Amino acid sequence: MHRFYLPSLAFKGEYLRIEDNRIVHQVGKVLRMWNDDFFHVFDGKKEFLVQIENINRRKMLDKKVEDVKNKAEPKVKVSLYQAIPKKPALFELVVQKATEIGVSEIFPLVTKRTEKRRMSKFERLQLIAMEATEQCGRMNIPEIRHPVNYDEVVGKLSNGFIAYVYEGSKHLADYEKDMKDAREIQIIIGPEGGLSESELALAKDSNVKPFSLGKRILRTETAAISAMSLIMLNR
Repeated sequence: MHRFYLPSLAFKGEYLRIEDNRIVHQVGKVLRMWNDDFFHVFDGKKEFLVQIENINRRKMLDKKVEDVKNKAEPKVKVSLYQAIPKKPALFELVVQKATEIGVSEIFPLVTKRTEKRRMSKFERLQLIAMEATEQCGRMNIPEIRHPVNYDEVVGKLSNGFIAYVYEGSKHLADYEKDMKDAREIQIIIGPEGGLSESELALAKDSNVKPFSLGKRILRTETAAISAMSLIMLNR
């Protein structure tokens, strides 16, 4: 069932008038939906099944059919601290996939070896997160935060984990006791060039737990998606 996010679901009785150009175009032109067709709308708190009463090029009038109980939101808040890749498309990929998997917020992370230190097209990242939320069935759109410096945040994490292979590093599954009843989990993924020795030492001093993703060296975007998938499994 197709789903669309509206920040304000202002029903008048049983009816909802939609004049959002993106949604009207998607429903009418891309999906070729017409009168009597069904789709879902949600606002981050509630979700409804609606039926198209009338649609034209600029607006739709929909009738509420039933409330929908959303079960796709995870109970744990997972924050991803992703080092900014050189190519913007890679960060966009991480935003899309992390949203689908269930992440609550994403922080672009600036480290000593991060080559790109500013995020462009911030509105595009928010749009990607919103569309991924619509697609995957979630209720809440992840927050895309502004860039943060590694040295300033690593010591403030309440339940932090960092992807790095120390000698004898544990896998994420080995930390199940630390994650099972946790309300919050923070994951750090380093840059293409890796973290510096001083940054690794700071993580260790801050009790951020290191974990391995296996025997192979993963690209930064692959590491993020892999780690998020393992953490959110069955959550």
